[in-house]
Amino acid sequence: MSGRTKEEAQGRATILNVNDTPAVLYLTGRILTHAGYHVVDATSGTEALRLASGRPDMVLLDVHMPDIDGYEVCRRLREQEDTRDLLIAHLSAVSVRREDRLRGLAQGADAYWTTPLGDDELLANVEALLRLQSRAQAAVRARDEFLAIAAHELRTPLTALRLNLERVLHHLARTPGDTVPRKTIEASTTPALRQLVRLQQLLDTLLDVSRVGRRRLSLHLEMMDLAEAARDVAQRLAMNARAAGVDLTLALPSHPVLLAGDRLRLEQVISNLLTNAFRYGDGKPVQLSVEAQADTLQLRVRDRGIGIAEQDQARIFNRFERAATSGGSDGLGLGLYIAREIVAAHEGTLTVESRPGAGSTFQVTLPRHRAEAY
Repeated sequence: MSGRTKEEAQGRATILNVNDTPAVLYLTGRILTHAGYHVVDATSGTEALRLASGRPDMVLLDVHMPDIDGYEVCRRLREQEDTRDLLIAHLSAVSVRREDRLRGLAQGADAYWTTPLGDDELLANVEALLRLQSRAQAAVRARDEFLAIAAHELRTPLTALRLNLERVLHHLARTPGDTVPRKTIEASTTPALRQLVRLQQLLDTLLDVSRVGRRRLSLHLEMMDLAEAARDVAQRLAMNARAAGVDLTLALPSHPVLLAGDRLRLEQVISNLLTNAFRYGDGKPVQLSVEAQADTLQLRVRDRGIGIAEQDQARIFNRFERAATSGGSDGLGLGLYIAREIVAAHEGTLTVESRPGAGSTFQVTLPRHRAEAY
């Protein structure tokens, strides 16, 4: 058989095999069963409609049947809520004209194959469609998970903002005249403003993801000092480091380290990497360093925290992915994804070296020459 082994196919995909010709039904079912699929047979359109309610992974549907032809079966399956998204492929030895294929696809089939087909060719087509279905389902799961995470992350600052504003109204209602003490107002409005900043950051992150996905992340290039940018970001995040119990050290050149880059975007990269190190650094020291090479600049963020398993080191740069930890984590799972895309827009690379329990080193490598528009 092609790509998939019996063990890989077994139990993962159920195929509804619909054909009114006993020999074809038997041979097709035997090929699929031998490849490891679970096969359910149907010999009529009516039986196919009934069995399809069991939600098979795929319907292999003959066009010519005695009661309801395959075109009509496909149309009815698309009309019903519980079978609307089934994977349907027509398989015909008679209706092989271009017009037949167009009709089948117009009625909602995902594929239209004509026989004779070799065993390997049939299995390769089946596997290709199932792979596409798997990717689509994974995308839907990622979307749903992201929406759940985003809703949680947005709800947290909104709840705190509402409570602080309600506290202000409560003091105003209980205090006669205009004599509410300034400290009382500040005690509630200052946290409220912090939550508004947090909301703005979350929304900016979502906007960046949209721009990256459409390749519309614009760069405003200028000659900049990467070491100075790193120092400025470290100073701004000093309070975050203390809150995480992290000792942040710098290893930066005393002389300017110049390149043509978008300073705000590269500061965003540094901020994302440092924030990530504080979160997963297990309260141990974090080092931020910049080193100049002949043609490139290298920025590294090293922590001595929980580390990342080898199989997860590529995944963490994907959208909505977060490193697995025993205690969970905050955030949308977008920081490393956006950082990598910003670095790529500068024609650079972002890589990680890590071992579980031994910490992680994220390295940004940037060319000194001018980056093209993203």
